[in-house]
Amino acid sequence: MSALAETSPPKSGETSKTISPVAKRKSVRMPETNESVRYFLAREGAAGDLPQLGKEFSKENEVLIEAMRTGLNYYTVSEWKAIPDFSGKNPRILKQAVTSRQPHS
Repeated sequence: MSALAETSPPKSGETSKTISPVAKRKSVRMPETNESVRYFLAREGAAGDLPQLGKEFSKENEVLIEAMRTGLNYYTVSEWKAIPDFSGKNPRILKQAVTSRQPHS
């Protein structure tokens, strides 16, 4: 993880301030790939507050075209797995992207 810094616009007569974190932490960066994202067209005629997933597509451009053609919304779903890490002084929970499966249609 990179160091965090917050800047605020200068007020009249002041220069900008930079706030830095007190301590840096070493982190493991998990690559976020498109393999972990799945694309679904909304189910036609679905009502209510909960999204209802319809047909799954393997690529975003495919679901975009179908959503435009049908007038339906589409959803992207990311699938992750929680991995415990007890190697350091303090235990951590890491997230690992689950590679996509072929669309089930």
